[in-house]
Amino acid sequence: MFTKLCAIDLRPRAFATDAQTSVARTTAIVIRADLGGTTAYHLLCDRASAEYLWPVLFDAAEEFGGGPVGHAALVAQGR
Repeated sequence: MFTKLCAIDLRPRAFATDAQTSVARTTAIVIRADLGGTTAYHLLCDRASAEYLWPVLFDAAEEFGGGPVGHAALVAQGR
């Protein structure tokens, strides 16, 4: 999903920790924050960008059969 929106390679073997980059034409900081065996990322941006990015990320995730997942949902699934 991030391949469509992000200017850097976020695959686990290519991206280890964090980077400031362009995400959907806005500036953001991406931090790798795996949860057990699940690859996960934190996306940090300013408030105005967040209001723009949330629906963009949601639409991109839906295209690949995904959607928002909170930490509690991952813990409940044993991940």
